[in-house]
Formats: sequence, structure tokens, C-alpha cells
Amino acid sequence: MTTLAAGDVEGIVACLTKDAVLISPRGDVACGHKEIRKLLGEFLGGPAKGSTHTGRIIRVNFVTDDVAVVDGEALIEGLEFADLPSLTHHRFTDVLVRSGSAWLIAQIRAYANY
Repeated sequence: MTTLAAGDVEGIVACLTKDAVLISPRGDVACGHKEIRKLLGEFLGGPAKGSTHTGRIIRVNFVTDDVAVVDGEALIEGLEFADLPSLTHHRFTDVLVRSGSAWLIAQIRAYANY
């Protein structure tokens, strides 16, 4: 089970750079661990509580040996506002950076218009 599917906000934050930026398909913007922790905690503990999350990677492009751009799509089932398909099924772009032997997410950009 992934940390997102488990609602493990701390596990998600651990995958991010300290200055990461998250833009949700609802248009919410959070910068840094504190803001992202708050945004995800409210979402996963509120309208997304008990929901299931599935992601599919469409492509990975390496900008350099230490930077990758990942495009994909996400499906969130069981949301309180499931009548909004742009939120339940959306595309995303993540920017990952290598930090030692690990890859961390520096940018998460989810697009509401699928």
C-alpha cells in the first residue's frame, strides 16, 4: 500500500524536498513541508477519507542525471465530491531531484482539466 493510499501524510512528506511545491487539481497551492502536511492532512482526513488512489506513470524524461520529469494520471475513488470528474481522474506532472541515492519530489502539479 502506498503512503497516499494509506493516508500516511508523514510518509508522503518524507518523499518531498524541504521546499517542495504542491498544486492540487482543486487549485490549492502549498509550499514546503508544513503547508503540504496541512493541505494533505485536511484532504485525506476530510473529503478523501477512506478513498482509494491509483496512479499510472505515462512517461519519465531525464532533464539531467539528477532531475527527472514524470507525467502521469491519477484516479481517486470514494471522494465526497465524486461528481467532479476533473478531481477524481486527473493528470499530473512531478519534478524529481536526486538527493544522494534517493529521488525526492520537488514539484507536484495536478491538472484539473483531464
